[in-house]
This record gives sequence, C-alpha cells and structure tokens, in this order.
Amino acid sequence: MSHEIKLSTAAKKSTQLNAILFKLNEMTTSDTIMDGLISAAYDLSNPVAGWLIEENAQRDNGHG
Repeated sequence: MSHEIKLSTAAKKSTQLNAILFKLNEMTTSDTIMDGLISAAYDLSNPVAGWLIEENAQRDNGHG
C-alpha cells in the first residue's frame, strides 16, 4: 500500500465519508452507543473534510 495519497483523493474520500456520516447522523437507532459513535465520527470528520477541500482548492489555484 502506498503511503502517499494525493490531496485531491484525500479530499474526495473525506467528503464521501462525511456525506455517509451526515446521513447516518440523521437516523436514530435503538442503540444509544451506536448513535453516539455515529455522532462523534461525524463531528470529528466534518472539520477535516472542510480543511481538505479548502487546501485542495488553494493548491488548484496556485496558492499552495
């Protein structure tokens, strides 16, 4: 497995993960532990996805 990932690839994967977690976060289950884990994962991934998207856009525009 390569240890290098292109920033654009990381941004796309992060955005996809964030979208999945967003949808899961809207759902409620009878399992409070699972609900808590989904919510925590979404809260952790959201700022990372945003940063990666912004960083990728800056590099695409020659600012990075």
